[in-house]
Amino acid sequence: MPTTITEQPADVVVLGVGFMSGVIAAELSIASLNGGKDYKVVAITKGPYWDYVNDFSTTKYDEWGVGLGRKYDSPLPLQSATIRNTPQQFALPVRRYTMPIQYHALGHGVGGAAQHYGGTMGRQGPWGYQMRSRTDTRYPGKLDTINPHNDLEDWPLTYAQYEPYYVEWERAHGLCGNYNGSKTNSPSDTGYPWMSQNYPLPPAPLTPVGQLFQTATQDLGYNPFPHVSALASQPYINQYGVPVNPCVYDGYCGGPCDYACETGAKANAAYRTIPAAMKSGNFTLVVNSFIFRLDTDATSGLVTAARYYDPQGNVHIQPGKVFFNGMWGYNMIRIMLLSGIGAPYIWNSDPTLVTGAVGRGLTNGYTPYRGTNVSGTLPNNGGNSYPAGNGSGGSVDIYDLMDDNFDHASLNFIGGSHIGAGGYPGGGPGNITFAGGVSKASMGGPFKATQKDKYLPTKTTLSSTPFAPDLPTTDNYVDLDPHYTDLYGDPLARLTFDWTPNTYNGATYLVNIVKDIFTKMGASNVTVGSTVSAGAVHNDWWGHHLRGGCRIGTAPATSVWNKWNQCWSPVAKPVFNIFGAGEITNTSGDTVPSGTHQAGPQSYRAAEGIKQYLALLTPGLLT
Repeated sequence: MPTTITEQPADVVVLGVGFMSGVIAAELSIASLNGGKDYKVVAITKGPYWDYVNDFSTTKYDEWGVGLGRKYDSPLPLQSATIRNTPQQFALPVRRYTMPIQYHALGHGVGGAAQHYGGTMGRQGPWGYQMRSRTDTRYPGKLDTINPHNDLEDWPLTYAQYEPYYVEWERAHGLCGNYNGSKTNSPSDTGYPWMSQNYPLPPAPLTPVGQLFQTATQDLGYNPFPHVSALASQPYINQYGVPVNPCVYDGYCGGPCDYACETGAKANAAYRTIPAAMKSGNFTLVVNSFIFRLDTDATSGLVTAARYYDPQGNVHIQPGKVFFNGMWGYNMIRIMLLSGIGAPYIWNSDPTLVTGAVGRGLTNGYTPYRGTNVSGTLPNNGGNSYPAGNGSGGSVDIYDLMDDNFDHASLNFIGGSHIGAGGYPGGGPGNITFAGGVSKASMGGPFKATQKDKYLPTKTTLSSTPFAPDLPTTDNYVDLDPHYTDLYGDPLARLTFDWTPNTYNGATYLVNIVKDIFTKMGASNVTVGSTVSAGAVHNDWWGHHLRGGCRIGTAPATSVWNKWNQCWSPVAKPVFNIFGAGEITNTSGDTVPSGTHQAGPQSYRAAEGIKQYLALLTPGLLT
């Protein structure tokens, strides 16, 4: 029979051990960062601790096992989610990691999905933090016209206030780049966005296509810069004393974001921050354990303990003073709803009658699978595409067509798209389809005939669908599903989501501008495809980069966390001692490649808040 085990109390209990939790673990467990205080930190995650040498060096080169078997990913029989497009529909569960339905897998274990992402990063610019106020000031009345049931809000801090935390995040994870669009690569220049100092590591070498894109965009008056990557370009030691191995360009790291790194060059918590926490002597890591509830005190309202199942089914109770919710995506929202923490979002067909904050403001960092597209061909520009490249290096980006960096007065959308080209052609394998079906094009004699020179292309295809950002509405949210449960009988998270018109409308306008870039690069047959109107395709999956739904803000009625990433969502009793950070806590966003980089500074902000909270004589809301 399962037993209940009460663990020794901790100062800080961390839920989930991904990117954000790794920062909290290091910042709170290292005494020298806390005025000599030896805070005890316990971190709990549902998967294992992968050792990149023993677990990946010989086993990652398994396209079938990784791509279809998902051997490194969160097991759906344990827990999944349900999806629908509107509140009127019946949500259906995701039961497999293949298309249709779900072809992007989730992380499992220390490091989370960052164990097998492509390593793309990039700062959100100043406009992304003040989308609502800047749009209302420059284009009065536009938002309500282009975004029905609009629920867009500003972040509680500006980009300038988050910028020092960006610097710390980039130092910790060894990000590679060379400023973001500054014409002279000087920190005093106002590129997109502003940077007080450069990234700690130089970018990976540019590919020929990347160099061509760089020259063409410079000639057209844009401000290109190397794509920001989290795959270390050279040996490095971060501020916690953790050594980092460089990328050796052995491939199987890009593709559809499914392949791990056997050298530890790809940044994630397991190999950047958690080792420092372990070395502190104040940190305990609990693996293969499933958190299912947070206990709260009936009198104070504070969280008193986290409950989790171990692999044998025993229930463990982990008491603590402060709790950090670092779970991925809808799991962060789900544990709050299951535990009665924060006011749950209640949808109403009348947007003026919606209430609550937990689950509100969901957007998708992934764009629709079909939109207005432009494509072309670079003749006599091939490359060895044998899988021996780099997941996110080699390419060049521009932010000039993103945010409010061009006039939107006469346009039916806000924001824009980052544009880039030139990634390594051998960044990942692609020998099998994730669709699950087969045809003459994917098996048999005709298929085999196409494989002979597959990795020695003599031309490069350019393609872009420059979607504008997805915007929050009162109709997109997360709640608990009333019909489906996880392995232990608790309700699954239910995602009610479809892409907003802003997304499609941006692509329809921007393709003709990107067409000029491709033409300047010397591409032939540059063609703009048929217009794909808003609502032409519907969301039927979750992406890695779910954003919003548990957002930070300036009003407790509409946001879960305050400017310190401390819970302030009103309930019967305030729950001041739980903090959170992640992409799901983003308030709004632009189309910077990875929302993880937007979330990273929040983890350092939350760490500061937790330190202040632990110093309070009486629990309360930080100011």
